[in-house]
Amino acid sequence: MAHKLAGTPVQEQDIIDVQTLVDAYFDNAPDITDPTQLVSFGTSGHRGTSLNGTFTDLHVAAITQAICDGRGQFGATGPLFVGQDTHALSQPALITVLEVLAGNGVTAMVDADMDFVPTPSVSRAIIRYNESHDHKADGIVITPSHNPPDNGGIKYNATNGGPADTLVTKWIETRANEYVRAYCELEGFKRISIDNIEPDRQVPYDYKGLYVEELSSIINMEAIQSAKPKVLVNALGGSGLGYWRAIKERYNLNMDIINDEYDPTFSFMTYDHDGKVRMDCSSEYAMADVIKQIGNYDLAVGNDPDYDRYGIVSADGLTSPNAFLVTAADYLFTTRGWKDKGVGKTVVCTTMIDKWAAVKDIPVYEVPVGFKYFSSLLFDGEIGIGGEESAGASFLKKDGTVWTTDKDGMVMALLAMEMYAVMGATVDRLYNNIIEGCGDPRFGRIDAACTKAAKAKLKQLNASSITATEVDGDAITNVRTTSLYKDMPIDGVRVETETGWFVARPSGTEDLYKIYGESYKGDKGLIALLTAGEEIVTAALSDEV
Repeated sequence: MAHKLAGTPVQEQDIIDVQTLVDAYFDNAPDITDPTQLVSFGTSGHRGTSLNGTFTDLHVAAITQAICDGRGQFGATGPLFVGQDTHALSQPALITVLEVLAGNGVTAMVDADMDFVPTPSVSRAIIRYNESHDHKADGIVITPSHNPPDNGGIKYNATNGGPADTLVTKWIETRANEYVRAYCELEGFKRISIDNIEPDRQVPYDYKGLYVEELSSIINMEAIQSAKPKVLVNALGGSGLGYWRAIKERYNLNMDIINDEYDPTFSFMTYDHDGKVRMDCSSEYAMADVIKQIGNYDLAVGNDPDYDRYGIVSADGLTSPNAFLVTAADYLFTTRGWKDKGVGKTVVCTTMIDKWAAVKDIPVYEVPVGFKYFSSLLFDGEIGIGGEESAGASFLKKDGTVWTTDKDGMVMALLAMEMYAVMGATVDRLYNNIIEGCGDPRFGRIDAACTKAAKAKLKQLNASSITATEVDGDAITNVRTTSLYKDMPIDGVRVETETGWFVARPSGTEDLYKIYGESYKGDKGLIALLTAGEEIVTAALSDEV
């Protein structure tokens, strides 16, 4: 059940104090005896808040120093592209990153206009640079994604432009924590004050101009220009707000843009489903501003603060990421003429992708949760599109070559416009045509509280740990703890029946685990499946701990 404040404007008492947050970033230091305050790379980088000592100057400096130490063995000997979003902590963290990079003699590619740089623009820049240079570049993006305004985050992108793989991030995490502990023993690392950095160590780069100009290589901009759909863009105060203005001007598009001013408090937001302030463009509550205005537009789109996620709204409401992924794949494989390419999905994505792909004779690459698993598949052109249930996706250019190897919320939003322009229908109408005759699945997720020990056990469960034989009256047909592609651990368990499935995975940041589920038995069937799933996992964990 949604919180009573969900979808309503943020109240004054819940608006962050930016100065307090920034002061804490420099003044607070992690307690090295508390594991929760050490560097921890989750699905996508290290995240935390300065208020409790989990994201501070020391964390960012140690992570950046670790990256400098290891980037050579990761294959990066050229410059490093730096991006940052509009969270309040991203600005002081940017200074920290630049100071440590300079101290290590690493050239930082910074925005020519000193503007914000979205995640997909960094990925695109790395790929663009490495196509014509022998000394390969990598990147750092300073962002906690859609997390609350008091959060900060930092992640490392490898030479292929995508999120670094687990082996690399584990190396960085371990090395960074060595620096955190050493610093607390009065040993430091290489760093130059921002005022003393030599000019040649910070090279201006036209992130926005190049990205916007290249959009016609991946999106049918001519079709959008011709059809002139009326579009509302919710910039959500994020790092791509200037990009949407440039896109509108460059391509003369019929769009209105809201929430396109820098406001690190995100005071314009509406509360999310749980009463928290979260800039999640895939949430109907966070997107309440555009949903209530959709009657004046053909469609609406939105992005989160680092612009790696998307939200698509039509007269039918907010489109589910699962529905958009299936529909986008169908449209792209129909219009792009791709040959010998597959579609990528995570282990918690809808099985409608599998059903669609089976009819089209297109291979499906099912990977664990995390876009890093799609990076090499996109880079090598093995998949045409890869996407997550959490509204993150990217796809290839028209000619079948790589665009980005990280999530790109802007091209997904533009793709929705292209689909409307070419097909004359919204995503929801197109999706309904695809599912006709295949069943109409219901997808959902619940969170269940558990101990740290139980979380650790969940990651290590074997299929034999699930002793149940049925879910909501349906026989269990398969239990697995690895992905179908390359048999990689999914850090949890997946249980399947003929009419649905559920996946249980531990949270990376909280003492709970998440149960994702999909049922072809309607809304009641989904509730029953998720409820039964929680009981089954709880029983398995009680036997294990």
